[in-house]
Amino acid sequence: MAKVALLIGVSQYKSNLIKPLAGVVKDIEAMQRVLQHANIGYFDEVKPLIDCDCRTTHLEIERLFTEQLQTNDLVLLYLSGHGFRDQNGYLYFVTHDTEMNLQRQVFTGTAVSARFIQEQCMNRSQSKRQVLILDCCFSGAFAEGMSAKDLLPAIDIDIAAQLGGEGRAVLTSSTATQVSFEDQGGGVYTQYLIEGIEKGAADTDNDGVITVAELHDYAKRKVQEAKPAMKPEIYAVREGYTIRLAKAPVGDPKLEYRKEVEKCVRKDGSFSAVGRGILSRRQRELKLTLEEASAITEEVLKPFREYQQSLREYEQVLVEMLQEEPVLSDETWEELERFQQILKLRDEDVAPIHERLILTPTRKLGEEQEVKGGRGFEEDDLSSEKGIDYTKLRDLLLAGKWKEADHETYLVMIQAVGKKENSWFTVEELLNFSCIDLRTIDHLWVKYSNGRFGFSVQKQIYLEVGGKLDGKYDREAWNRFGIA
Repeated sequence: MAKVALLIGVSQYKSNLIKPLAGVVKDIEAMQRVLQHANIGYFDEVKPLIDCDCRTTHLEIERLFTEQLQTNDLVLLYLSGHGFRDQNGYLYFVTHDTEMNLQRQVFTGTAVSARFIQEQCMNRSQSKRQVLILDCCFSGAFAEGMSAKDLLPAIDIDIAAQLGGEGRAVLTSSTATQVSFEDQGGGVYTQYLIEGIEKGAADTDNDGVITVAELHDYAKRKVQEAKPAMKPEIYAVREGYTIRLAKAPVGDPKLEYRKEVEKCVRKDGSFSAVGRGILSRRQRELKLTLEEASAITEEVLKPFREYQQSLREYEQVLVEMLQEEPVLSDETWEELERFQQILKLRDEDVAPIHERLILTPTRKLGEEQEVKGGRGFEEDDLSSEKGIDYTKLRDLLLAGKWKEADHETYLVMIQAVGKKENSWFTVEELLNFSCIDLRTIDHLWVKYSNGRFGFSVQKQIYLEVGGKLDGKYDREAWNRFGIA
């Protein structure tokens, strides 16, 4: 039984058409540090590979998965650098000597394809525990069509207890269509992967072990606190979610306090009076100095600070543009949308800024005509087969009052099945719920949350964590769904 890792990073490129990535080396060094640490990652071998050519990269990846591996070994491959998709949608990892033409199209023979990694390396490997971490643009495209080869017979219980279940897990910093993001000299996703491992903060169930699912969930949450538009993803085959990557300290007062801060902080990065009281009490109980507690709190709040800074930058640019151009042209809006993408902000993040600076002062809650260079939004379809008025729900969602909208959703749904407030739904009532009304509710939630909430969104998340639409209760999938 062994744990081996290959860390590949490309920061410099021969082609002057490809932008260098200064933070890649830092990412590789940090990942190597935590994986090799005897009390954290405890990997037997961690090999860094920086700025290598295409041939060497192919060879080292193939060696990692095919040379002298046993069924019970854990293999981890980490890739940091540029990724691109060809015209057919296939993902490639750019190496030091990857060539590109003047139309900025990559010669695929000079890059490493996702198909090579999956079909020629991972599928041929004797190892039944494989983890791939991709911090590159369009990395989510790797999982398209991902499948596992037939796994060998089950291993003994002791080995499973040490390394977790059999399977394959792919962690990606972006979706199949997103670019990733480098910030302050390193990949944002990798930054929080490292933090989750090194601080032990990803051990959400406090069992002293960090699994693949726990690590990704932690990094994804922190990334989206700082850069909400980024959407890290995880894909797993069989029990890939449960593969154990690292150890976490048990009973460490600093880690316990950190997790308490994570629980108390609100979505806007603030603390209520109750939250502050809890933290003050825990700081004394754990015998931490005020300086130690303050340092931990500031670290937890770092992504919130980054998010607020991005909002300030966007607002400042918009103010300057409105001084030059009171009615923004379509060209200016396109530039603003590009700036928003660079800041990794969603439409719902900048909407309040537009509300303050651009919308007409006579606009009332619920009206959907927005002054954006002459462009507007079409009116919502509030259709109901049961005669339900969805105006209040629409207005609450438009105002971003999620908690009130959640309760209003319950009220309109219970009304749609002919019951009164404080009643419960039966399984039969939900199975026979009006499709028209269900579609209206889902449309409103998806639209005004910019794709974050809604029945259809919940369905997609459930499928992504391994759930199946077979009507059967899957406890593991449901638990993963609850923390997704």
